[in-house]
Amino acid sequence: MNSAKRVSNQTINSKKEGKDKGVAQSSGNGRVIAIGMAAVFLVFVIVMVCWEKLHPRLIMTVNDEKIYLSDMMTDIYSTEQTGAYLDQIYKQSNGGSYWSAESKDGRTYGEILKENTLNTVMQKQMMYDEAIEAGYTLTDEENTQIESDAEKMYSELTASVKNNTGLNKKKILAYYQKKTLADRYKKDWIDTFDIDDAQVISDAGITPEAYRQYDIQYYYIPYSSTDDNGNEIVMSDDERAAAIAELQNSYNDISGLEDFSTYIDSSSNGSSEKADANATATPAPTENPGPKAPEGTNIKYTTKSIIANETADEAGFDDELLNSIKAMNNGDITGSVVEDSKGCYIIKMVENNSTEKYDSECSSAISEKEEEVFQEKIEQLEADKYVVEVNDDEWDKVAFGSVTINN
Repeated sequence: MNSAKRVSNQTINSKKEGKDKGVAQSSGNGRVIAIGMAAVFLVFVIVMVCWEKLHPRLIMTVNDEKIYLSDMMTDIYSTEQTGAYLDQIYKQSNGGSYWSAESKDGRTYGEILKENTLNTVMQKQMMYDEAIEAGYTLTDEENTQIESDAEKMYSELTASVKNNTGLNKKKILAYYQKKTLADRYKKDWIDTFDIDDAQVISDAGITPEAYRQYDIQYYYIPYSSTDDNGNEIVMSDDERAAAIAELQNSYNDISGLEDFSTYIDSSSNGSSEKADANATATPAPTENPGPKAPEGTNIKYTTKSIIANETADEAGFDDELLNSIKAMNNGDITGSVVEDSKGCYIIKMVENNSTEKYDSECSSAISEKEEEVFQEKIEQLEADKYVVEVNDDEWDKVAFGSVTINN
Protein backbone atom coordinates (compact mmCIF):
# COMPACT_ATOMS: atom_id res chain seq x y z
CA MET A 1 0.00 0.00 0.00
CA ASN A 2 2.71 2.35 0.92
CA SER A 3 4.56 1.43 -2.23
CA ALA A 4 1.47 1.83 -4.33
CA LYS A 5 0.74 5.08 -2.67
CA ARG A 6 4.29 6.17 -3.25
CA VAL A 7 4.03 5.17 -6.88
CA SER A 8 0.77 6.97 -7.05
CA ASN A 9 2.33 10.09 -5.54
CA GLN A 10 5.23 9.84 -7.94
CA THR A 11 2.80 9.60 -10.83
CA ILE A 12 0.95 12.61 -9.57
CA ASN A 13 4.20 14.51 -9.09
CA SER A 14 5.33 13.47 -12.53
CA LYS A 15 2.13 14.75 -14.09
CA LYS A 16 2.38 18.00 -12.13
CA GLU A 17 5.96 18.48 -13.25
CA GLY A 18 4.92 17.87 -16.84
CA LYS A 19 2.12 20.33 -16.50
CA ASP A 20 4.43 22.95 -15.02
CA LYS A 21 6.93 22.37 -17.79
CA GLY A 22 4.17 22.79 -20.37
CA VAL A 23 3.05 26.07 -18.80
CA ALA A 24 6.62 27.30 -18.68
CA GLN A 25 7.21 26.23 -22.26
CA SER A 26 3.98 27.92 -23.35
CA SER A 27 4.88 31.09 -21.47
CA GLY A 28 8.37 31.08 -23.01
CA ASN A 29 6.96 30.60 -26.47
CA GLY A 30 4.60 33.52 -25.87
CA ARG A 31 7.45 35.78 -24.94
CA VAL A 32 9.41 34.68 -28.01
CA ILE A 33 6.40 35.37 -30.22
CA ALA A 34 5.83 38.79 -28.58
CA ILE A 35 9.49 39.71 -29.01
CA GLY A 36 9.38 38.49 -32.59
CA MET A 37 6.28 40.53 -33.33
CA ALA A 38 7.85 43.61 -31.73
CA ALA A 39 10.99 43.11 -33.81
CA VAL A 40 8.93 42.70 -36.98
CA PHE A 41 6.99 45.85 -36.11
CA LEU A 42 10.22 47.75 -35.42
CA VAL A 43 11.68 46.63 -38.72
CA PHE A 44 8.45 47.68 -40.41
CA VAL A 45 8.61 51.13 -38.81
CA ILE A 46 12.27 51.53 -39.79
CA VAL A 47 11.52 50.44 -43.35
CA MET A 48 8.59 52.87 -43.55
CA VAL A 49 10.66 55.74 -42.16
CA CYS A 50 13.47 54.99 -44.61
CA TRP A 51 11.02 54.67 -47.47
CA GLU A 52 9.34 57.92 -46.55
CA LYS A 53 12.70 59.67 -46.40
CA LEU A 54 14.53 58.03 -49.28
CA HIS A 55 11.98 57.01 -51.92
CA PRO A 56 11.69 59.23 -55.00
CA ARG A 57 8.95 61.75 -54.22
CA LEU A 58 7.09 62.72 -57.36
CA ILE A 59 5.85 66.29 -56.96
CA MET A 60 4.59 67.24 -60.39
CA THR A 61 4.29 66.20 -64.00
CA VAL A 62 4.38 68.72 -66.84
CA ASN A 63 3.06 66.84 -69.85
CA ASP A 64 5.26 63.71 -69.76
CA GLU A 65 8.08 65.24 -67.71
CA LYS A 66 8.17 63.92 -64.14
CA ILE A 67 9.58 66.36 -61.59
CA TYR A 68 10.68 64.88 -58.28
CA LEU A 69 11.46 66.70 -55.04
CA SER A 70 15.15 66.00 -55.65
CA ASP A 71 14.86 67.87 -58.98
CA MET A 72 13.55 70.93 -57.14
CA MET A 73 16.19 71.13 -54.42
CA THR A 74 18.21 73.93 -56.01
CA ASP A 75 15.06 76.02 -56.48
CA ILE A 76 13.95 75.32 -52.93
CA TYR A 77 17.41 76.08 -51.56
CA SER A 78 17.47 79.45 -53.34
CA THR A 79 14.00 80.29 -52.01
CA GLU A 80 14.86 79.22 -48.48
CA GLN A 81 18.04 81.27 -48.50
CA THR A 82 15.95 84.34 -49.32
CA GLY A 83 13.42 83.35 -46.67
CA ALA A 84 16.15 82.87 -44.05
CA TYR A 85 17.44 86.39 -44.73
CA LEU A 86 13.92 87.85 -44.45
CA ASP A 87 13.40 85.81 -41.29
CA GLN A 88 16.40 87.49 -39.65
CA ILE A 89 15.07 90.95 -40.52
CA TYR A 90 11.56 90.00 -39.39
CA LYS A 91 12.79 88.73 -36.01
CA GLN A 92 14.71 91.95 -35.40
CA SER A 93 11.79 94.23 -36.20
CA ASN A 94 8.74 92.15 -35.23
CA GLY A 95 9.88 89.12 -33.27
CA GLY A 96 8.62 85.66 -34.13
CA SER A 97 9.11 83.76 -37.36
CA TYR A 98 8.78 85.15 -40.87
CA TRP A 99 7.87 81.68 -42.13
CA SER A 100 4.78 81.39 -39.92
CA ALA A 101 3.73 85.07 -39.99
CA GLU A 102 0.50 85.70 -41.88
CA SER A 103 0.19 88.02 -44.88
CA LYS A 104 -2.86 90.15 -45.62
CA ASP A 105 -4.55 87.29 -47.50
CA GLY A 106 -4.29 84.96 -44.49
CA ARG A 107 -1.53 82.76 -45.89
CA THR A 108 1.78 82.48 -44.11
CA TYR A 109 4.85 83.81 -45.88
CA GLY A 110 6.21 80.27 -45.87
CA GLU A 111 3.14 79.13 -47.82
CA ILE A 112 3.53 81.99 -50.28
CA LEU A 113 7.20 81.17 -50.93
CA LYS A 114 6.27 77.52 -51.32
CA GLU A 115 3.58 78.27 -53.90
CA ASN A 116 5.85 80.68 -55.77
CA THR A 117 8.56 78.01 -55.96
CA LEU A 118 6.15 75.44 -57.38
CA ASN A 119 4.99 77.93 -60.03
CA THR A 120 8.59 78.85 -60.85
CA VAL A 121 9.55 75.21 -61.40
CA MET A 122 6.45 74.56 -63.51
CA GLN A 123 6.97 77.63 -65.70
CA LYS A 124 10.69 76.93 -66.05
CA GLN A 125 9.87 73.47 -67.37
CA MET A 126 7.35 74.89 -69.85
CA MET A 127 9.78 77.55 -71.09
CA TYR A 128 12.52 74.94 -71.36
CA ASP A 129 10.27 72.66 -73.42
CA GLU A 130 9.36 75.59 -75.67
CA ALA A 131 13.03 76.48 -76.05
CA ILE A 132 13.96 72.92 -77.06
CA GLU A 133 11.06 72.80 -79.50
CA ALA A 134 12.23 76.10 -81.00
CA GLY A 135 15.74 74.69 -81.48
CA TYR A 136 17.49 76.64 -78.72
CA THR A 137 20.88 75.39 -77.55
CA LEU A 138 23.34 76.75 -75.02
CA THR A 139 26.11 78.97 -76.36
CA ASP A 140 29.75 78.59 -75.41
CA GLU A 141 29.52 81.80 -73.41
CA GLU A 142 26.48 80.51 -71.53
CA ASN A 143 28.18 77.21 -70.79
CA THR A 144 31.18 79.04 -69.37
CA GLN A 145 28.95 81.16 -67.17
CA ILE A 146 26.94 78.11 -66.08
CA GLU A 147 30.11 76.31 -65.04
CA SER A 148 31.22 79.34 -63.04
CA ASP A 149 27.82 79.83 -61.36
CA ALA A 150 27.50 76.15 -60.49
CA GLU A 151 31.01 76.03 -59.05
CA LYS A 152 30.35 79.13 -56.96
CA MET A 153 27.02 77.85 -55.64
CA TYR A 154 28.37 74.41 -54.79
CA SER A 155 31.37 75.90 -52.98
CA GLU A 156 29.01 77.97 -50.81
CA LEU A 157 26.90 75.00 -49.69
CA THR A 158 27.49 73.90 -46.11
CA ALA A 159 27.91 70.24 -45.21
CA SER A 160 24.49 70.40 -43.56
CA VAL A 161 22.82 71.70 -46.73
CA LYS A 162 24.55 69.06 -48.86
CA ASN A 163 23.31 66.39 -46.47
CA ASN A 164 19.75 67.77 -46.39
CA THR A 165 19.44 68.24 -50.14
CA GLY A 166 21.67 65.65 -51.77
CA LEU A 167 22.89 68.45 -54.04
CA ASN A 168 26.12 67.91 -55.93
CA LYS A 169 27.93 69.71 -58.73
CA LYS A 170 26.19 67.65 -61.43
CA LYS A 171 22.69 68.49 -60.17
CA ILE A 172 23.49 72.17 -59.83
CA LEU A 173 24.91 72.22 -63.37
CA ALA A 174 21.71 70.63 -64.67
CA TYR A 175 19.68 73.28 -62.84
CA TYR A 176 21.63 76.17 -64.41
CA GLN A 177 21.54 74.58 -67.85
CA LYS A 178 17.76 74.28 -67.83
CA LYS A 179 17.26 77.69 -66.21
CA THR A 180 19.58 79.48 -68.65
CA LEU A 181 17.83 78.10 -71.71
CA ALA A 182 14.37 78.71 -70.20
CA ASP A 183 15.25 82.29 -69.22
CA ARG A 184 16.57 83.12 -72.68
CA TYR A 185 13.43 81.79 -74.33
CA LYS A 186 11.25 83.68 -71.85
CA LYS A 187 13.10 86.95 -72.60
CA ASP A 188 12.77 86.44 -76.34
CA TRP A 189 9.10 85.59 -75.96
CA ILE A 190 8.46 88.71 -73.86
CA ASP A 191 10.12 90.81 -76.56
CA THR A 192 7.32 89.75 -78.91
CA PHE A 193 4.60 91.11 -76.61
CA ASP A 194 2.80 94.27 -77.70
CA ILE A 195 3.73 96.53 -74.78
CA ASP A 196 3.93 100.33 -75.11
CA ASP A 197 6.83 101.26 -72.81
CA ALA A 198 6.07 104.98 -72.94
CA GLN A 199 2.47 104.36 -71.95
CA VAL A 200 3.54 102.11 -69.08
CA ILE A 201 5.86 104.84 -67.75
CA SER A 202 3.15 107.47 -68.11
CA ASP A 203 0.55 105.30 -66.37
CA ALA A 204 2.97 104.75 -63.49
CA GLY A 205 3.37 108.52 -63.03
CA ILE A 206 7.13 108.40 -63.49
CA THR A 207 8.61 111.73 -64.61
CA PRO A 208 12.21 112.99 -64.93
CA GLU A 209 11.37 115.87 -62.59
CA ALA A 210 10.06 113.66 -59.78
CA TYR A 211 12.99 111.27 -60.01
CA ARG A 212 15.79 113.74 -60.67
CA GLN A 213 18.80 112.53 -58.72
CA TYR A 214 21.38 114.64 -56.88
CA ASP A 215 24.68 112.86 -56.13
CA ILE A 216 26.78 114.40 -53.37
CA GLN A 217 29.94 113.71 -51.38
CA TYR A 218 30.39 115.19 -47.93
CA TYR A 219 32.43 115.39 -44.76
CA TYR A 220 30.47 115.73 -41.54
CA ILE A 221 30.32 115.41 -37.77
CA PRO A 222 26.98 114.06 -36.52
CA TYR A 223 25.34 115.73 -33.52
CA SER A 224 24.25 112.44 -32.00
CA SER A 225 25.61 108.94 -31.57
CA THR A 226 24.57 105.62 -30.06
CA ASP A 227 26.24 103.95 -27.09
CA ASP A 228 26.86 100.23 -26.66
CA ASN A 229 23.41 99.77 -25.13
CA GLY A 230 21.64 101.39 -28.08
CA ASN A 231 20.93 104.63 -26.26
CA GLU A 232 21.16 107.90 -28.19
CA ILE A 233 23.71 110.42 -26.99
CA VAL A 234 23.00 113.98 -28.11
CA MET A 235 25.66 116.69 -28.15
CA SER A 236 25.33 119.76 -25.95
CA ASP A 237 25.43 123.24 -27.51
CA ASP A 238 29.09 123.59 -26.55
CA GLU A 239 29.92 120.23 -28.12
CA ARG A 240 28.13 121.26 -31.32
CA ALA A 241 30.14 124.48 -31.46
CA ALA A 242 33.34 122.46 -31.01
CA ALA A 243 32.31 120.10 -33.82
CA ILE A 244 31.68 123.00 -36.19
CA ALA A 245 35.06 124.51 -35.28
CA GLU A 246 36.83 121.18 -35.85
CA LEU A 247 35.28 120.77 -39.28
CA GLN A 248 35.90 124.44 -40.16
CA ASN A 249 39.58 124.05 -39.31
CA SER A 250 39.76 121.39 -42.04
CA TYR A 251 37.72 123.38 -44.57
CA ASN A 252 40.63 124.72 -46.61
CA ASP A 253 42.29 121.30 -46.83
CA ILE A 254 39.00 119.60 -47.82
CA SER A 255 37.82 122.19 -50.32
CA GLY A 256 41.21 122.10 -52.09
CA LEU A 257 41.27 118.33 -52.57
CA GLU A 258 41.80 117.08 -56.09
CA ASP A 259 39.96 113.91 -55.09
CA PHE A 260 37.24 114.86 -52.62
CA SER A 261 37.11 111.39 -51.07
CA THR A 262 40.70 111.18 -49.79
CA TYR A 263 40.79 113.33 -46.64
CA ILE A 264 39.64 110.52 -44.38
CA ASP A 265 41.58 107.26 -44.23
CA SER A 266 39.07 104.43 -44.56
CA SER A 267 40.87 102.53 -41.80
CA SER A 268 40.74 105.42 -39.32
CA ASN A 269 38.15 106.20 -36.66
CA GLY A 270 36.95 109.04 -38.81
CA SER A 271 35.67 106.84 -41.64
CA SER A 272 31.94 106.67 -42.27
CA GLU A 273 30.05 104.61 -39.67
CA LYS A 274 28.16 102.70 -42.37
CA ALA A 275 27.46 103.04 -46.06
CA ASP A 276 24.42 105.13 -46.91
CA ALA A 277 21.55 103.23 -48.54
CA ASN A 278 21.65 105.64 -51.48
CA ALA A 279 25.41 105.99 -51.56
CA THR A 280 27.01 106.80 -54.88
CA ALA A 281 30.17 105.22 -56.20
CA THR A 282 33.31 106.95 -54.97
CA PRO A 283 35.67 108.03 -57.75
CA ALA A 284 38.96 106.15 -58.06
CA PRO A 285 41.65 107.80 -55.91
CA THR A 286 44.31 109.93 -57.55
CA GLU A 287 48.06 109.40 -57.29
CA ASN A 288 48.42 112.61 -55.23
CA PRO A 289 45.50 112.54 -52.78
CA GLY A 290 46.55 115.70 -50.93
CA PRO A 291 46.26 116.50 -47.18
CA LYS A 292 44.87 114.02 -44.67
CA ALA A 293 42.68 114.49 -41.58
CA PRO A 294 44.40 114.93 -38.20
CA GLU A 295 44.94 111.88 -36.00
CA GLY A 296 41.84 111.02 -33.94
CA THR A 297 39.53 113.34 -35.87
CA ASN A 298 35.75 113.16 -35.38
CA ILE A 299 35.17 114.00 -39.04
CA LYS A 300 33.48 111.35 -41.17
CA TYR A 301 33.00 110.96 -44.90
CA THR A 302 30.22 109.47 -47.01
CA THR A 303 28.22 109.85 -50.21
CA LYS A 304 24.51 110.10 -50.84
CA SER A 305 22.00 110.23 -53.67
CA ILE A 306 19.00 112.48 -53.06
CA ILE A 307 15.86 112.04 -55.16
CA ALA A 308 13.75 115.10 -56.00
CA ASN A 309 10.48 113.65 -54.70
CA GLU A 310 11.97 112.57 -51.36
CA THR A 311 10.91 114.26 -48.14
CA ALA A 312 13.50 115.84 -45.87
CA ASP A 313 13.31 112.86 -43.51
CA GLU A 314 13.88 110.46 -46.40
CA ALA A 315 16.80 112.52 -47.69
CA GLY A 316 18.33 112.78 -44.22
CA PHE A 317 18.65 116.58 -44.13
CA ASP A 318 16.44 119.36 -42.76
CA ASP A 319 14.31 121.21 -45.35
CA GLU A 320 16.42 124.39 -45.49
CA LEU A 321 19.70 122.57 -46.02
CA LEU A 322 18.07 120.16 -48.47
CA ASN A 323 16.86 123.05 -50.63
CA SER A 324 20.34 124.60 -50.53
CA ILE A 325 21.90 121.34 -51.68
CA LYS A 326 19.49 121.04 -54.61
CA ALA A 327 20.45 124.57 -55.71
CA MET A 328 24.17 123.68 -56.01
CA ASN A 329 25.86 123.36 -59.39
CA ASN A 330 28.05 120.45 -60.42
CA GLY A 331 31.47 120.71 -58.76
CA ASP A 332 30.28 123.26 -56.17
CA ILE A 333 31.46 122.95 -52.58
CA THR A 334 29.64 124.70 -49.76
CA GLY A 335 31.37 128.03 -49.06
CA SER A 336 31.89 127.06 -45.43
CA VAL A 337 30.67 124.53 -42.92
CA VAL A 338 26.86 124.23 -43.04
CA GLU A 339 24.62 122.59 -40.48
CA ASP A 340 21.15 121.40 -39.66
CA SER A 341 19.67 119.68 -36.61
CA LYS A 342 21.49 116.44 -37.38
CA GLY A 343 25.07 117.60 -37.88
CA CYS A 344 27.53 119.91 -39.60
CA TYR A 345 28.84 119.35 -43.15
CA ILE A 346 31.14 120.29 -45.99
CA ILE A 347 29.27 119.20 -49.12
CA LYS A 348 30.30 118.79 -52.75
CA MET A 349 27.78 118.41 -55.58
CA VAL A 350 28.96 115.67 -57.93
CA GLU A 351 25.93 115.47 -60.25
CA ASN A 352 22.76 117.52 -59.84
CA ASN A 353 20.75 115.98 -62.67
CA SER A 354 21.46 112.25 -62.76
CA THR A 355 18.86 110.07 -64.51
CA GLU A 356 19.94 106.92 -62.66
CA LYS A 357 16.86 106.74 -60.41
CA TYR A 358 14.50 107.75 -63.22
CA ASP A 359 15.93 105.07 -65.50
CA SER A 360 15.68 102.52 -62.69
CA GLU A 361 12.01 103.36 -62.02
CA CYS A 362 11.18 103.17 -65.73
CA SER A 363 12.91 99.82 -66.03
CA SER A 364 11.08 98.46 -62.96
CA ALA A 365 7.68 99.60 -64.24
CA ILE A 366 8.27 98.05 -67.66
CA SER A 367 9.56 94.80 -66.12
CA GLU A 368 6.50 94.63 -63.88
CA LYS A 369 4.22 95.08 -66.88
CA GLU A 370 6.13 92.49 -68.87
CA GLU A 371 5.79 89.98 -66.04
CA GLU A 372 2.06 90.71 -65.78
CA VAL A 373 1.56 90.02 -69.49
CA PHE A 374 3.86 86.99 -69.30
CA GLN A 375 1.70 85.44 -66.58
CA GLU A 376 -1.38 85.92 -68.76
CA LYS A 377 0.35 84.42 -71.79
CA ILE A 378 1.82 81.41 -70.00
CA GLU A 379 -1.52 80.58 -68.39
CA GLN A 380 -3.02 80.52 -71.87
CA LEU A 381 -0.09 78.43 -73.14
CA GLU A 382 -0.65 75.95 -70.31
CA ALA A 383 -4.35 75.70 -71.13
CA ASP A 384 -3.67 75.19 -74.84
CA LYS A 385 -0.66 72.90 -74.78
CA TYR A 386 0.22 71.51 -71.36
CA VAL A 387 -1.19 69.14 -68.79
CA VAL A 388 0.17 69.91 -65.33
CA GLU A 389 -0.57 67.62 -62.39
CA VAL A 390 0.61 68.29 -58.84
CA ASN A 391 0.94 65.40 -56.42
CA ASP A 392 -0.61 67.10 -53.38
CA ASP A 393 0.00 64.05 -51.17
CA GLU A 394 3.74 64.56 -51.50
CA TRP A 395 3.84 68.35 -51.91
CA ASP A 396 1.76 68.91 -48.75
CA LYS A 397 4.48 67.15 -46.74
CA VAL A 398 7.10 69.71 -47.79
CA ALA A 399 7.47 72.31 -45.03
CA PHE A 400 9.27 75.38 -46.35
CA GLY A 401 11.79 76.84 -43.96
CA SER A 402 13.25 73.45 -43.05
CA VAL A 403 13.70 71.55 -46.31
CA THR A 404 17.26 72.52 -47.21
CA ILE A 405 18.22 74.54 -44.14
CA ASN A 406 18.07 73.94 -40.39
CA ASN A 407 15.58 76.56 -39.19
